[in-house]
Amino acid sequence: MTDPDKPIFAHRGFSSRQPEMTIAAYRAAIDWAAANGRPLGLECDVHFSADDELICLHDLRVDRTSDARGMAFHRTVEELQQIDFGSWFMPDPDPDQRRLATLRELLIMVRDARADGHDISLAIETKHPNPRGLAVEQRVATMLAEFGWDRAGSPVRIISFSVEAVHAAGDLLPELERTLLIEQHFGPWADGHLPDGVQAVGPDLLLIKKDPDFVARAHAHGNQVHVWTVNSPEDIRLCMFLGVDGFTTDYPERVAEALDIFTLTPPPRHPAD
Repeated sequence: MTDPDKPIFAHRGFSSRQPEMTIAAYRAAIDWAAANGRPLGLECDVHFSADDELICLHDLRVDRTSDARGMAFHRTVEELQQIDFGSWFMPDPDPDQRRLATLRELLIMVRDARADGHDISLAIETKHPNPRGLAVEQRVATMLAEFGWDRAGSPVRIISFSVEAVHAAGDLLPELERTLLIEQHFGPWADGHLPDGVQAVGPDLLLIKKDPDFVARAHAHGNQVHVWTVNSPEDIRLCMFLGVDGFTTDYPERVAEALDIFTLTPPPRHPAD
């Protein structure tokens, strides 16, 4: 079976099969993990709606993934859930394929799946910049405390491109794992070190292709490398060859299959053995 120390994160839910960050996308990911007996992380982005709720939506605007236009934070949850977030992806979506998830709904889905014995976890990306800044981290911390997931052993990891947000999450949730996401360039983290208390880095796959030795440099500092978004068989194999520690992907089944093959295939024997 897949190495539990190399987590797989379903990017925006099972986004190769369902419209991203909808109820259907997260349900599909949980159902796949349950049917196959797999541990699986669910990845989401969160920011505020107009009525002070955290919603799961990558963009601050609704234009790309819905039939509406404008800023998501100008609409209430009720208004957002009347918008069709599925038709851009598939014809005739059903209600769960049209409806974006709130963070509370997603936390409940994870809680219920775990209660049923399924090893489901959650990687929450706090989206920055946003109109309310670090209030997002504060609200996430409050919500996690309601679920008892604000301490060691929590199935939740906080991830962000913002160094300030990662620091804030550390202050609010010091026992939770955190990941600093990186895109475009490695910047001050090029040697593989990370902010104090952060032990995982999430680089864009394109950065790893340009500088594959970064994985070894991060490992030399005792840090894990969780790469996004790893979809093609060739890219999965590259990341495995480099020793990447975690995979964010639209195709969790592809990564799981590749990891299984890698785990079950013995290393080549030396001619002298």
